[in-house]
Amino acid sequence: MVTVPNAVIFVQTERFDVHAARCLDYCAAMRYDVAGLICGDWNAALQMLKDGLATVIVVSSMSQLDPQREPRIEIVPKRMNARRTTRPRLAARVAAR
Repeated sequence: MVTVPNAVIFVQTERFDVHAARCLDYCAAMRYDVAGLICGDWNAALQMLKDGLATVIVVSSMSQLDPQREPRIEIVPKRMNARRTTRPRLAARVAAR
């Protein structure tokens, strides 16, 4: 039996309808059950996770998140510069040159 994740949607008050619709469409595409839609209260969304009412918080974009939120969540951009394949130089070696 496959368990369908419960989602809580978090949306800021600015352009609420646009962002809420986008999140609802996403949840439908992912087949998430929507346990709640929270407007502007990040702590309430976190409480739904803590209470076990939801397993994921869905936001329409990074701009919808409160920059002071806890826990801190970061999303890696799709395209990043290639990682360095060599070891970084030690500061002592660079200073000696």
